[in-house]
Amino acid sequence: MNIEKLKSQFTIYHKGKSFNLDDILEGKFSGRMIAFGDTISVLFKLDAKILENLIEGKHVFKIESDLVSNFIIDFELDETNMNLKLDPKNM
Repeated sequence: MNIEKLKSQFTIYHKGKSFNLDDILEGKFSGRMIAFGDTISVLFKLDAKILENLIEGKHVFKIESDLVSNFIIDFELDETNMNLKLDPKNM
C-alpha cells in the first residue's frame, strides 16, 4: 500500500475531533489530554474486496510498514458490531 492511499484510509477520532495521517505526522494529535477512560477510535476504510471476506467470527489485520510501527489488530464480528453506521459526532 502506498502512503497516499494509507493517508486517505486512516482516521483517528478523540472527543469528537478527527485526525488523519497527515495531522498525526505533523504533530497535531500530540499534546492532547487523554484522560483515563477516554476512547480513541481508529477508522480504517477498507476496499469492497476486503469487506466481502468479513463474515461473523474472529479476524486479524496485520499492518506492516516501514514508516510506522507494525501492529496486529484482533477483532471479532457478531450481530452487535456488524453493519453499523459511523457517526463521527459520537466518536
